[in-house]
Amino acid sequence: MPRNKRTSIILANKILISNGSGVLTIKDTYLNEFNTLLTEFYNTNDTTKIEQFLYENCIFGIEK
Repeated sequence: MPRNKRTSIILANKILISNGSGVLTIKDTYLNEFNTLLTEFYNTNDTTKIEQFLYENCIFGIEK
């Protein structure tokens, strides 16, 4: 799993766009929360919280 956030976001966007699933964008207002949840994911390997956060706040261009 790459730990370079920029590279990971570019790769995630390629996958999302290829599947017609929107675009991942982390707005400045969510950056601290994203970093906290990302660290928690790295430490626990539990994707539950970060997946929900990303879907609710950071994926745009799809109807939810």
